[in-house]
Amino acid sequence: MTDWSGTTLVRVADDYDRDMGDSGAPLDSRFGRYLAKKLDSLWEEDRADPAAFLVWAWHVATPPIMTPGYVRIRPGISSVRLTQSDYDRRLLVVIETPVQHGQLAPGVRPPYAVRDWETDRYSYSSDGPSALHAPEDESRPALLLSATLRLPADDWQLHEPAGKWPVEELLIDDAKQAIAVAVQHINATAGHQIAKLVGDEGGHW
Repeated sequence: MTDWSGTTLVRVADDYDRDMGDSGAPLDSRFGRYLAKKLDSLWEEDRADPAAFLVWAWHVATPPIMTPGYVRIRPGISSVRLTQSDYDRRLLVVIETPVQHGQLAPGVRPPYAVRDWETDRYSYSSDGPSALHAPEDESRPALLLSATLRLPADDWQLHEPAGKWPVEELLIDDAKQAIAVAVQHINATAGHQIAKLVGDEGGHW
């Protein structure tokens, strides 16, 4: 898998997916088993639509459906979702993240002493940042801030799904290609914006 960085928000766990296959065959896929089980939730008219197919595949590939997901979300980011606008059906990427007080510009930080998001002191990760949690000590007030970034994906070149899959392997291949394109675009378009909010450049938009 790709290493985490300040601008890497999502990545694909393809090696883990193959390792967790039932048969160990080259085309066996844990993700594929979930896709097959959830295919009934993909409307017939959406199966050849690139945006609708991608939203469905992404939903299957991420928690809570797949845990751990075929798509991994960087620790410290609450969620990365794909959806379509209720107004015009355009594809949107929606990123939700905790925002610690120190990541805000000094003039807009809380004017009083309150607890903040904290890292789990018992957890250890050699693979990038740690997840953030509500304070363990709840005897003092806490102000827990979060942000939601919604970005249109109008310029994405989406994978074109076949729409009909006589064998499961073709469905898996379409879904994996669609997700690979989305992962690349999300990191390229949203990575720097999230880095300026909750990364080393936090508070310096």
